[in-house]
Formats: sequence, structure tokens, C-alpha cells
Amino acid sequence: MRPDMTERLLIVEDEDTLCESLKRVFMREGYEVDIASSAEDALSMLEDKSYDVIITDIMLPGMNGIELLKKCRVLNPGQLVLIMTAYDNLWTADEAIGAGAYEYITKPLSHDDIKRIVRNALDGKAPER
Repeated sequence: MRPDMTERLLIVEDEDTLCESLKRVFMREGYEVDIASSAEDALSMLEDKSYDVIITDIMLPGMNGIELLKKCRVLNPGQLVLIMTAYDNLWTADEAIGAGAYEYITKPLSHDDIKRIVRNALDGKAPER
């Protein structure tokens, strides 16, 4: 975390309802939260701002979440990225973790679980596998 500053999250999700719900949950927890509906929008936001954690869906219009993860890791090798998906399978989980995702989360998301995962990531704890 940046000294004396609020932790910043970027949520990349094209499903408006989920995106707004996650934004409200994390804002109530005291985080500064930005949202993007595509990987391309997220990358342009990363040109101007840094984020403590990026939470991205895999299935996005245009570039997918794993491609976004790879680009984020090139821009900032230490970037914490959480991948979420409604389509849980071993191949995408392996690909996401292999590309450097901190955690792979399946939808539907429990607000308590995602808050705990983000807190663990920010506190430098090893992901739960």
C-alpha cells in the first residue's frame, strides 16, 4: 500500500450489476474503487493510475482477463490480480495461476470470501488453494 493513502482496487467486469455490487461492497470497506467494462479500458486506466489489486473477469469483450493479467504483469511484475469466472475448469485455473494471478475465484461470489481474498492479497498472505 502507498503510505498514508487508501488502497485502490480496479474491478474489470462487463456485467454491470456485479460490477456495481462489488464496487459498493469494497467502498463500504474503505477502498477507493474504479471500474472498467473491458480489458482495453482497464489498460488505458493503468496508464494514469496504479492499483493495489485488480479484480478481473476472464470473459470480457475483446481482450480476455488472462490476456489482461499478462499485460498487467509486464507493466508491473508485482501487480496483484485476481481472476474471477463463472466457467470453472482446470485449464483456465492453471492458465490464470501460471500467468501470475494471485487467486482464481469462481462465481457466484460470496462478498465475505472476496473481501477476505483481497485483504489476504494486500496483507501479503499466500493464496488459499
